[in-house]
Amino acid sequence: MPWPNSVTEPEPLQRRATRLMSVVMIVLGVAIIMRTVASGGSPVAIGLLLGVLFVAAGAGRLYVARRDR
Repeated sequence: MPWPNSVTEPEPLQRRATRLMSVVMIVLGVAIIMRTVASGGSPVAIGLLLGVLFVAAGAGRLYVARRDR
């Protein structure tokens, strides 16, 4: 059954949403890292570790999304 003209197909919409959420995760990770460093966090501070994990998760999602094309 073809999609009506007013509704976008789910696959391109899902790809865009995945990219958007991945970029948001990367930005949040960088913000967490910056906030932790600005407040004098040590290299093993929980904020720094969480920030690095957010950046890695966002980058990993982008990598997998590009590979699946």
